[in-house]
Amino acid sequence: MAGSTTLAHYTIGHVRRIIVDFVADAADGTVPDTLLPSIEGRLMELTTNPGGTAPTDDYDVTLIDAEGIDRLQSLGLNRDTANTESAIPVYSGSTIHPVVSKTDALTLKIAGNAVNSALGRVILLYGPA
Repeated sequence: MAGSTTLAHYTIGHVRRIIVDFVADAADGTVPDTLLPSIEGRLMELTTNPGGTAPTDDYDVTLIDAEGIDRLQSLGLNRDTANTESAIPVYSGSTIHPVVSKTDALTLKIAGNAVNSALGRVILLYGPA
């Protein structure tokens, strides 16, 4: 069975939440890329939660823009296979959260997994710029 992702988008006051649940391919462990809906604001938090059939230890989550830049500032790399992890994306050496615009085409990518039919969840929080 081919890998899949499902996406949900919620509003909690001024904070927005995108949840992407994934199932890796049953034959090769790959997860399809997910084009996110148009979002605008500051990226505030990344949370990853491995499922009952966990992905390979140190799998990677990136949020790639049209220029090939990881808007998560590499904080989604080397995610744990056993524990839920959260990270706060900020520009290196600062407390400034990366800004995304409605015009940014953002693709969530999950890589480095070799476990067939692995499950997981990625949660992105963003808020006003």
